[in-house]
Amino acid sequence: MEFLVDLWLPILAGTIVLFFLSFLFWAVLPHHFGDHGKIPNEDAFMDFLRSQNIPPGNYIYPCANSASEQHAKENVEKYTAGPRGLLDVYEMPNMPVNMAKTILYFLVTVTTIGYITHVACPPASEGLDFMRVFRISGTIAILTYATSNVLHRVWFKKRIWTEILDGIVYGVVLGLIFAALWIYPQ
Repeated sequence: MEFLVDLWLPILAGTIVLFFLSFLFWAVLPHHFGDHGKIPNEDAFMDFLRSQNIPPGNYIYPCANSASEQHAKENVEKYTAGPRGLLDVYEMPNMPVNMAKTILYFLVTVTTIGYITHVACPPASEGLDFMRVFRISGTIAILTYATSNVLHRVWFKKRIWTEILDGIVYGVVLGLIFAALWIYPQ
């Protein structure tokens, strides 16, 4: 837990800055507006979904509940004929709760990145400098934030370059915060 004493300021600053960057990226800047396409005849589609009274959850269609069902002739025909897709149904978002969860996510990931960087760059070690701390913490942060959804997107198609771009920016910014507040804490 020594790393928490050494890194409380970079962890706190990184968490706050990344939270505001994520708000900026998702609520202000336009690069995420094209992440999802609009369904043709959206109103009729939404009316149909309302009539089905589908509870909140994640759905895939067509859906097989077992391997044998998945390979059954009628399911294979249904899958081949299409359409195939994912449907996420969620309740009205609770913005304060979701914002708190976002802050918690950043706090946990930034703390973990701080711990790993602290192990790799102990504060009293020889050769500790701005670029070393920046490279290690920034690389870990880029891996954390830029690649977290890539594998999911391989299987379930979605534009991903915007999330990778956001993750690279998060990583570079967090690396700069850690390096600046680690090497120049006063």
